[in-house]
Amino acid sequence: MPSHVERTAIRWLLRAALLGTIAFAIWGTLSSRYSTPSPPAEPSSPAPHHTGVDAVHDEVATTTTPEPAAERGNALVVVSLKEEKVDWLDGILPDWERNVYVVDGDALEAGARLRIPKNKGREGMAYLRYRPENDSGGGRRSVMCRIGKGLTAALARSLARSFIIDNYDRLPNVTLFLHSARYQWHNDDPEYDGVPILQNLRLDHVHAEGYANLRCGWTLGCPAEIQPGRQIWLENTATGEAGDATAERTEKYYTEAFAVLFPGEAVPDVVGVGCCAQFATTRSTLLARPLSAYVRHRDWLLHTPLPDAVSGRILEYSWHLLFGKPAVHCPPAADCYCATFGYCNLTCPSAGACDGRYALPPYSTMPQGWPRVGWNGEVRGGG
Repeated sequence: MPSHVERTAIRWLLRAALLGTIAFAIWGTLSSRYSTPSPPAEPSSPAPHHTGVDAVHDEVATTTTPEPAAERGNALVVVSLKEEKVDWLDGILPDWERNVYVVDGDALEAGARLRIPKNKGREGMAYLRYRPENDSGGGRRSVMCRIGKGLTAALARSLARSFIIDNYDRLPNVTLFLHSARYQWHNDDPEYDGVPILQNLRLDHVHAEGYANLRCGWTLGCPAEIQPGRQIWLENTATGEAGDATAERTEKYYTEAFAVLFPGEAVPDVVGVGCCAQFATTRSTLLARPLSAYVRHRDWLLHTPLPDAVSGRILEYSWHLLFGKPAVHCPPAADCYCATFGYCNLTCPSAGACDGRYALPPYSTMPQGWPRVGWNGEVRGGG
């Protein structure tokens, strides 16, 4: 048995151990309560993926999300002759980009920034091609372009790119395609004036429809302007009167052209749309067709042997199909005037005409001095 001294030493050792344990516990509690916490550890980043022999020496790249491109505004595309003035547009749609094509004169003249590969199809090639070279878009601009010598199957070559093709990933919000003259026989206005047409165009309607023709009356184009396969004779055998050669050739070649322009789609029996190829389209409408569709249209126009009047007329009665409308796109005139221009509550004796809106003029060339001078040289009160 341990002696009294040994038992006393053991008791003191046990007490010291107990006191040490209690002191350690108290110190730990006080330390965790009153010490400054360490900042949390940064979450570890996944190891970058490296390839190649020297990949181990690569620095870790920082990936940033690029700034989204600014939304492009609205754009005018205008087809003009050299002698025609377009200054009437100066106070109209001032915030829109303005792109003016001059389709006669030397294509390489100084300042000619907008060019096309060949002046064919009347306004067709200019509509397809209107981006200025070295222009990145953005902001209002006024650009003049000279694209050929004369109005038929011209010779001008160019380095410019198609607006739709080159800007397919950054199209304007709305693009408005126009002819240059303020007063034109086909303008759907009592005075054939382009100003009220542009001033009253309702962009909400354009956005709702995606495509809006600037003509509502059915005179020329509706409801059945082109009937592929129908035989139109150049001479009416009953009367001996000459027929319309352009119309005859358009219908004759429409089916063949359609097969190229819209491969895989059925050729419509009837095509009808307001005439004369002035219209507005939205970005989403243009994007609904693949880029290849616009390249196909351009290439067909470049290489077709058809006369300018015929190729242009085929395109004239194909634009609405390209932009997703049915082959016969002839809304009632009353509805069209109200929705497109805000002219509502008109008196419309037929589906295709409303009183006081449009009358087919006696000639396709406006009188010099119109609207102050009338068709017979008389002084009028207009203008």
